[in-house]
This record gives sequence, C-alpha cells and structure tokens, in this order.
Amino acid sequence: MRGIFVTCIILIAAGSCLAQDFVAPRQPRREITAPQKPITPLDPDSNIEGAVAAVFQMKQPWQLVNPLAAKGYGDGRYLTSWDERNPEKPKGFIIFGFRVW
Repeated sequence: MRGIFVTCIILIAAGSCLAQDFVAPRQPRREITAPQKPITPLDPDSNIEGAVAAVFQMKQPWQLVNPLAAKGYGDGRYLTSWDERNPEKPKGFIIFGFRVW
C-alpha cells in the first residue's frame, strides 16, 4: 500500500514537471477607423422639424426615447427650442414645426 502511494506521488510530481502551457498565437491588432461622415438621424434638407417629423424620418424611431441610444441618433438638441437671450437655457420641445429660411 505504501509503495503504491509513493509511486502515485512520484508520477504526479513528474507529470506536473513535464506539463506545458498552451499559449495561443496572437492575432495582429486591427485599427478601427471612425466613419468619415457623422450619422444624422434626420434629413438635413427637410423643412419640417420636430419630434413628429423625426418619428417618420428615422429608421428606428424608438431610439428617440431610448436613454442608452448610440450617439449617432443625436442628443435631442434638434428637438429643443432655445432662448434667444440666454442660449444655454432651453425654452421647450419642438413637437411639430416648419423651417422657413
């Protein structure tokens, strides 16, 4: 019994000494390039603006209310009217509007 125990310990010790680590080859790093043209969710040539227009012009309109939406869907500044005297203070939301210029 004692001989089998000693033999097992020797075999385990020899096996751990001869073990090799497997290291996968490294893949070359790929550079990610930013898109040349930023994604605009709305048609810039349209004379109609606001939340209603955005719903009909976007491919994924539910991204308007998604707080975790990608930056390309905008931050809502195009749906906000701003105070002329204080440009840092928003006045309200544009639900439906026409651009006349």
